[in-house]
Amino acid sequence: MAVSIDGGGGDRKKPLNADLNLVPYIDLLTCMVAFLLITAVWTQLARLKVGQRGQGPTDDNTLVTKKIAVVVHDDGFNVIVGDDQKPVPMKAGDLDYATLAVELAAIKRANPDRTDAQVLSADTVVFDKIVRTMDATMSAGFPDLSLLDAMPGS
Repeated sequence: MAVSIDGGGGDRKKPLNADLNLVPYIDLLTCMVAFLLITAVWTQLARLKVGQRGQGPTDDNTLVTKKIAVVVHDDGFNVIVGDDQKPVPMKAGDLDYATLAVELAAIKRANPDRTDAQVLSADTVVFDKIVRTMDATMSAGFPDLSLLDAMPGS
């Protein structure tokens, strides 16, 4: 399979005849398509299932169940259960995810029927810290996460 190009030269110009062999180009494209199809099997996207909810579900008496939340800030964490708040300070200059997981596991043991928790953070918190906080919260037994924006001063 080839393409012939004729320059159509006149008297003064030398005729330009070239044959382009298209078989190597077709072979290259076939190999590229096969390579992309084969490697597409191993590419997977990571996904975190996160919702955005306001207040918790209400009972028949319209009482709001106590909120379980983790506030992420630059100085550490604040674990909130209802109206109680417990700070989890930084350890060795970094956020202490292990202590956070232990605290959340203790809350899960005290509230075994709860599966929801909220993670609150300001816009200035690095995304990696939020994801690691969400991982610690999920591993403690709270798979139904809500990601909320922390108001300044909360």
